[in-house]
Amino acid sequence: MRRAYRLDVRLAVVVTLMSALTLVGAGTILSMEFTRGQFGIEERGLSTQVEEWAGLLRRDPGGTVVFDRPAEPTLEVDPPYTGLLSGARPVYGYTVTDATGAVLDRSDANAPAGRPGPAGPEPVILIGPTLEGTGPVLIAELFVPEFGAWLRLARSRSDVTALTNTFFAQSLEELGWAALAMLFVMVITAVSIVRFSLRGLRRVAAQAERITFDNLGQQRLSGSSAPAEVQPLIAAVNHALDSIRTGAVAQRDFSIHAAHELRTPLADLKLRLESLASDPDRDAAMQDIDAMARLIEQLLHIARLDGSTVFSLQSLSLGETVAQILNEAAPRLVSAGWSLEAEGLDLPVQIIGDATLIALILRNLLDNVRKHTPAGSSVKVSLADDGTLLFTDTGPGLPGFPRSSFARFVRGNDDARSGSGLGLSICETAMRRMNGTFNLQPAGSGAAFRMTFRLDQGPD
Repeated sequence: MRRAYRLDVRLAVVVTLMSALTLVGAGTILSMEFTRGQFGIEERGLSTQVEEWAGLLRRDPGGTVVFDRPAEPTLEVDPPYTGLLSGARPVYGYTVTDATGAVLDRSDANAPAGRPGPAGPEPVILIGPTLEGTGPVLIAELFVPEFGAWLRLARSRSDVTALTNTFFAQSLEELGWAALAMLFVMVITAVSIVRFSLRGLRRVAAQAERITFDNLGQQRLSGSSAPAEVQPLIAAVNHALDSIRTGAVAQRDFSIHAAHELRTPLADLKLRLESLASDPDRDAAMQDIDAMARLIEQLLHIARLDGSTVFSLQSLSLGETVAQILNEAAPRLVSAGWSLEAEGLDLPVQIIGDATLIALILRNLLDNVRKHTPAGSSVKVSLADDGTLLFTDTGPGLPGFPRSSFARFVRGNDDARSGSGLGLSICETAMRRMNGTFNLQPAGSGAAFRMTFRLDQGPD
């Protein structure tokens, strides 16, 4: 069976993953935009610089076009640079080339390599290597028509990547904890919203747990507090409960009608047999008729217990009720050779129950004693002040009977004439209708049944 998952845990995982993917995606997009924007800034700055420095071209006494280097700034440039055009690592490098690509003048470092492009009035931005073979570098070239030469200015493009990495390192250092805190708050908020939204569903689950076969005609699921998404499920469950209820009513009505219809022919058949002379076949037939009549009575009891019959549960003295039932039912058993002992019936034990159901239970147990134990066996009924009634006998017991349940039509032996297998099920159902319990207890010999009633606690 597949293990059920928790919606809030799954949502927390999903929110965490989605938030992490969102942060990674946002960081990637922001990095790309920052890099592209920084490249744009660098390109515009380099274009402006090459236009400004194009006016510094001149011809030397030999007629060669050279670049008249500007003076270095008085302020120290930011490391790791050593100057604008001087030192081992200058900010810029340059070359002055003619139309054939011949280098007329160059910087000591970062001088851009390559042939110039077509002559034009605007700076052209491109990427290429340096004459030293390093790079790539960002190159801005501008044709200076009065000298017929190109000034090509270069700046390391890796500076942009380093700047981007520095920006994000600082951002992560300053905003990383805030992002984690925001993610934590998002997860807690999402889980809290889900749990709050599922409160109505938990109420529906509690309603479902309270539905039993006994209250099937009155209890249904109320979906007013549940989310709209589960309303169809609630409606389907209620429809299924209605169908079960309809089937149960039809089964109960059939049992009642069949039992009533069989009573009359059985009574007529018994009268006819009683008018015949006694012989083994006639006696066996009389026993079968008695067994069928008892089965019919048990079916009627089962139908009433399973149906919508309302039993008047009220406060009553358990000892007095049991004593009255035994006074009415015991004489037949005692006259047939069995002995009966009662203990604790004078205890003042007040319970919530129904005298009719208690009589039904005790009569079924006494009838089982008469049918399944030999004459001369003894029966003991003991009452305790905690509302427990213990019924024991000294018969053969129930060696093959399951202790965990009292399923219908389950017998302790294979003799079909010994009983229908409904008696103990009737007892258990009757106790359940009184909100009590009925259990088969282990015993050294014979059978022992423990009935636990709900005590009357009086007014709150």
